[in-house]
Amino acid sequence: MKNLIILFLFSLLFVTVKAQTKKPAPAPAAAPTTYTVSFGGFKDSNITAEQFKRVIDSPLVVKDQKGNSYVITRFRINYTFATTYTDSETQQKKSFKDFRAADFYDTPKLPEVWRNSIRDNAKKGDEIIINNIIIKLKNGKKMMVSEWKATLQ
Repeated sequence: MKNLIILFLFSLLFVTVKAQTKKPAPAPAAAPTTYTVSFGGFKDSNITAEQFKRVIDSPLVVKDQKGNSYVITRFRINYTFATTYTDSETQQKKSFKDFRAADFYDTPKLPEVWRNSIRDNAKKGDEIIINNIIIKLKNGKKMMVSEWKATLQ
């Protein structure tokens, strides 16, 4: 009987100690990687037409929060601008919004024909959206990142 009481007390002590032992808290989940897109050093912003013309030869750049750069495998440019024409019947000048878009693969830069056209014609009020930006991750997988957007001032 004495042995049974001692065994019971040791069991109770073991259960109490085990219940008070705290398990370590799980490690916090790693923060998701954030990607920043820039064009000619400008992030999503309103820039002047003159600034845009100066940086038009620059590549599109995607970096993570640690400063790592990523290869761009695809992007699309959407360029909206105002243009005018003379109506042949009324001889009045009329204006309207025009839109051009194109997809580019395996390059972070616009082709020369696009760069020259924009350099010659960019003006205040033009809107540029570069989207569908696909980057190649370090593990070889591809991922779409946020767009770059500007309205020329």
